[in-house]
Amino acid sequence: MQRRIHLINPFWNAAGGSEWRTLELFDLLRGSADVHLWASAKPDPRLAARAEIRRIQPEHGEFPRMGTFVFVGDYRPPRDWIEQAQPRRSILVYNTHSPRRLAVALQRLSLQGRRPVEIVFASRLLQDLTGIAGQVQASWIDLRRFLPVQAVERPFTVGRLSRDVVEKHHSEDPALYRRLQADGTRMRLMGATCLAGILPPGEGIELLPANAEPAERFLASLDCFYYRTSPQWTEAWGRVVLEAMACGLPVVCERRGGYTEAIEDGVDGLLFDDTDEAETLLRRLRDDAGLRQRLGAAARAKAESLFSTAERQRTIDWYLR
Repeated sequence: MQRRIHLINPFWNAAGGSEWRTLELFDLLRGSADVHLWASAKPDPRLAARAEIRRIQPEHGEFPRMGTFVFVGDYRPPRDWIEQAQPRRSILVYNTHSPRRLAVALQRLSLQGRRPVEIVFASRLLQDLTGIAGQVQASWIDLRRFLPVQAVERPFTVGRLSRDVVEKHHSEDPALYRRLQADGTRMRLMGATCLAGILPPGEGIELLPANAEPAERFLASLDCFYYRTSPQWTEAWGRVVLEAMACGLPVVCERRGGYTEAIEDGVDGLLFDDTDEAETLLRRLRDDAGLRQRLGAAARAKAESLFSTAERQRTIDWYLR
């Protein structure tokens, strides 16, 4: 008899990292277990079109009852149905730095300490910030979806993608983008319409809403992936960086965030500490096609090692335990 696993997430934002982590975990486990998706909020129609997602509605008796419960980035589980359910295991995937919300979630899921709760951290960074024992698991990437693409003749194109909110962008980046654009670099920014007031789109600068294009198609239009966020935002993992690496793109990222655990500086990506250094690295990549090729190939190799068949089986076995 197959294990029953319930994956629970708000599913409210099709550009959200926790939503895609949940969907990828669903794809990973469904060949080995009886897996169900549950939304703690009204699910985004774009996500609901991808897989069957049931809405948790305790007033109608609609909620998980038994099996393994996996709460992915859902830090406000209600008390009512949690108390009625009888999970075999309760797992909380902690992927956004919020100690207060974590404490509340653990209190509710454990029924004030009466029920054990296991924690999965999105990165060692989050575990270190929390100081609690648990598993560290990368957000799974489908290497069949994110594939390297052939280089094409075009102006050197730098891009990034994220949710379309200001905290996902650094305040110094609009000026950096303008300087690069003035020298002929093309900028493609998906999830960046929130910058329109300070970075008007124009020739060489393209601001797209989140999900304007499938992530893999957007990444295929780039020659380099650039990433940093507001200093006020702790990037717990940054799966978009790993998606770019899986596509064989050289990545230029701030030396801050969980994704740095997957990057060996100068080998499979480039890390920077300030805006001047970022600009220098981007111009260096623009002028050195050989460096772009070497870093991109090493980035793909790193993604293949992180999401190998052996790692896939280890992750499945852990959830089936």
